[in-house]
Amino acid sequence: MALAELLATIPYVVWHGVGIDEDKGESIILRVPFRNDLANYAGSFHAGALYTLAETAAGVIADRALPPGDAFVLLRDANIRYTRRPEGDVRAHAEMDRAAAEHALQDFNKSSRADISVNVNMTDDAGHSVFEGAFNYALRPRKK
Repeated sequence: MALAELLATIPYVVWHGVGIDEDKGESIILRVPFRNDLANYAGSFHAGALYTLAETAAGVIADRALPPGDAFVLLRDANIRYTRRPEGDVRAHAEMDRAAAEHALQDFNKSSRADISVNVNMTDDAGHSVFEGAFNYALRPRKK
C-alpha cells in the first residue's frame, strides 16, 4: 500500500492534516501545516500535535522493517524532547537504521517477535530543530 493510502486509513492522522514531503522507503519526511485548531494557548503548535506527527513518521518506518502484512507495530515507549517552539509548519524526518532493521527481521523470522527503535527529528519552516524523539516498537505477528 502506498504511503498516502496508508495515512488516509487513519482518521486521527487525516484530521491532523499529515502530508508527505518525501518518501525514500527507508526514510520519510511527513509534514503538518500550522492551523489554529492545532495550536496551544500560546498560539504555537500543541505538543500533542507535534507528538502525533513524530509518532506517525516513526510508526511508518518501524512497519517497513518487515515485509508488508507480516506484523503489526505496537508502540512500547518513547523518549522525546521538545527543543524549541515551532515557527510555521513542521516536518518530521524518520529514518530506518538498516542494521537495526536487519536485526529485527532476523529476530522476527526466528521467534515471530522483534523490537525496533526509530529516531525522529522535527524542524519548522525556519529550519530550526523543534523536536527529537526515539520511538520503541514491538513487532508482533498478524493472526492469519
